[in-house]
Amino acid sequence: MPPPLVTGISPREGCPGIKITIRGENFGTDEKDFIGLKICGDDCRATASWMSPNKIVAYAGHGQGKGDVIVITKSGGIGTCSVGFYGRVEQAGQFQEVAVWIDEDAVALFGLNTSKAPAFLPGTGDTMSGSTTDSSNATPAEELYEMFPTSSTDITQPNFNPYYYLLAHKSNATFDDLRKDYQHLKRTQVDNRGASTTLVKNNIASFMEAVDIMKDIRRLSADDRRKNFYETVIKLVEEISRIAHSMYDTDLARKDYSDTIRNALNVIQRYKFIFHLPQTIERSVKREEYEKVINDLVRARAAFETVDSKVFRNIQREVEQQIQNLRTLFRQRLTEFPSSIDDQKLFIRYLHSLDPRADPAWDCIIHQKAALIEVLRSCAVDPKQQHQQSHDIKLHNHDQATAMVDQACDVLTTAFPDLWYLIQLYLKKKLYPLSEKSEEIDRTYMHKAPEFLALTRDIIQTFISVVRQNLLSRSVTPKFDMGSSQDDELYTNADETYQRVKTLPHCIQNCRLCVLHLVSLDIQADFKRDLQQLMFDLRLECFKLIMDHACLEVSRLNTQETWELEYDEQLGSHTKLPNLFHDMIVTKANIIYENVLSVNVTKGERKFFEDKEATKQAAIAVYRLLGDFASVFQILIKDCSSSTSNSIEPLSSSTIMINSSEHLSKTMCLIIILNNFAYTRRFILPRLKKLFLNYSFRGMDRVYDETEIIYNRVDEQLLDTVQNEYLRPFLHRLESRMYAGRFDWATHVRVISVKDYVKHIILDLARVHSEIYSISNQLVFIVLSRILATLVNELAKLYSNINQFSKAGSMQACLDLIALQECLGRCMETGTSNKLKELITQIPDAAEHIKSKALTDMLNVFLKQMQPYSIAFRDVIQQ
Repeated sequence: MPPPLVTGISPREGCPGIKITIRGENFGTDEKDFIGLKICGDDCRATASWMSPNKIVAYAGHGQGKGDVIVITKSGGIGTCSVGFYGRVEQAGQFQEVAVWIDEDAVALFGLNTSKAPAFLPGTGDTMSGSTTDSSNATPAEELYEMFPTSSTDITQPNFNPYYYLLAHKSNATFDDLRKDYQHLKRTQVDNRGASTTLVKNNIASFMEAVDIMKDIRRLSADDRRKNFYETVIKLVEEISRIAHSMYDTDLARKDYSDTIRNALNVIQRYKFIFHLPQTIERSVKREEYEKVINDLVRARAAFETVDSKVFRNIQREVEQQIQNLRTLFRQRLTEFPSSIDDQKLFIRYLHSLDPRADPAWDCIIHQKAALIEVLRSCAVDPKQQHQQSHDIKLHNHDQATAMVDQACDVLTTAFPDLWYLIQLYLKKKLYPLSEKSEEIDRTYMHKAPEFLALTRDIIQTFISVVRQNLLSRSVTPKFDMGSSQDDELYTNADETYQRVKTLPHCIQNCRLCVLHLVSLDIQADFKRDLQQLMFDLRLECFKLIMDHACLEVSRLNTQETWELEYDEQLGSHTKLPNLFHDMIVTKANIIYENVLSVNVTKGERKFFEDKEATKQAAIAVYRLLGDFASVFQILIKDCSSSTSNSIEPLSSSTIMINSSEHLSKTMCLIIILNNFAYTRRFILPRLKKLFLNYSFRGMDRVYDETEIIYNRVDEQLLDTVQNEYLRPFLHRLESRMYAGRFDWATHVRVISVKDYVKHIILDLARVHSEIYSISNQLVFIVLSRILATLVNELAKLYSNINQFSKAGSMQACLDLIALQECLGRCMETGTSNKLKELITQIPDAAEHIKSKALTDMLNVFLKQMQPYSIAFRDVIQQ
């Protein structure tokens, strides 16, 4: 059979002798099989009763603390336990009679019966008023022990806690229930008086043993009396009595002297406050307990008026000196800058309490105003020194000036509202208590009202002057006009512009918060207008500075050209340069919106573009910005033109992935620049116009018209450069190829096919077509038409220089020119095509040759040979 297993115990704790029910498994087949039970290590088999294989009823032994409940059977052996029992030692109550000696010292010393589990009141058993304790909803023992770790529910213990007991046993009891329990305890105490007989009957053996012990003590005492056992004790008691009398006689002898001292102490105690006043004031001042000092001084003044003594006069003089020192301390605290309004009001009240005739509030206002203006003036940088300093020192001073502006804003935002509030309290007579001299005070306040206005004006004007001197006197922006060339001053001061653009927006945000804070106060309208004008000037300066910085960055975009191509479905391949320009403008526009355009109209801020000067500056800045980006393409053209790369190189499939201009031909770089320019005009500029429109830029029509003129001029310059770059090898080799092999138009006798110079022209133009088409198919017609226009003009010059044609020569010329017309006609503009046709008609016997079958056959053969090229030329998209 498996060993016994204890799974449940009820209750789980109790005193020795408590009845417990044990539940589990394999407790034996019958009562004979059940041979042992240990509870907390104590053998309890004698008091146990086997009920079933799953239940045993027993009485707890004397085991203390928490332990296991082990059941032993013959069939299963020694069992195990998954729960535990907590054994407590029951302490006798104060109303309970017991037949054993209770060692109270041991209980108090070693903390017996201070277990985690709460105990019942002694003498009450487990019930009060005859009802069971309310344990269904009681607070768990573990939780109560955590709440009262050092307390006990045992009333006999020194650490007894009534809250602990009530929470443990009576958490849901009403006040009436508790009162009934109290009455029950009183009745129980009376009832227990008659229980002595029962106690003696139940413990007769203990009482008989006590009687025998008392007899033995009497017998031993009688033997000691015959031996004078008590004589030594009597002498000792007499000596103790003598010593005690000598001690008390000395105290009685000093009684009169003590009465005298007591009377003196009564006088000192009565006026103790006055005697200790100087030390009390000094100690309170060190602790900054000024309220206590003031109260003590008020009491002392009343006491000095009722008592006239030399000693008191000396104390009074010492107190007056301390009062003077205290006034000096309070005045120093009032002159501290900055200081909070609460501290100012407090020390003003203290000073008024010490000297009601003084006006500390006015002195505080004057000192605070002077200190505030001094701090603001210290934040200004001398402009005369700026002109005498080197460039590096100027850049450093820019950072210093912006830091000083931030400091001025912080100081003004912190100190001025408190000063303004103090002034309002002063004018409303709320700083001092009301007095009988109200008329005189009213005249004083009316006289000082204009001074407060001047005081406020001085502070605000000083702040405005400091900000203007630090931020607005440093403008390096030159004046531009849309019809004039840009000044180089902006670019010579580029470092200063880059330095200022990092700090000025931050300064404007701080100044704006400061001004909005001041405007929210009830200051005069003139002051508000001055502050708003300052902010508008700062916003205008910030706008110009950001646009200057944008122009500088745009003008240097050519250094960021990586020649990495991106494909666009509508306009072919282009680099990141146009998008860099667009993203840069968008970033600057967002900064401008956050720092310049965003306004709070309810706080009196002006909309930026409602000002004519702001609108003008915006138009000039946009004109410069767009014009500078057009100049970037001019710089790139110039750099490519100075390159020594070959004009036309065979293209490979990896050309698009090349990210360095060193591996690109000069003409390829020019085509990329040309397509970037076209992409900018077609996509970037419309986006920027929409962006400016969304940000409410006004008066931009003339700007866009002037910009269009600039971009047309740059576009023409780009096309001329590309055309010249492609035409240079054409024109250089055209005449030599035409007369190769000592060809002569006058002596030519036989026409076989189209001459090689025409084939070279078509092949070279095919290379041009391939190179341009790899970037953008929309540029093919634009570039080829310009090349063909110049080429046809050059052919016209060459043919005009021919003096005589043989019949075969004229036929050869007609064949060559018609072959060019047939292959490249789709790439020519109408004027070029007409000029070429006119040139053909000027050849002698041209009409006859055109109708001849031989020329037609040779032309068809040539066109069949050039069919791959002619197909490419026929697919050119005409603009």
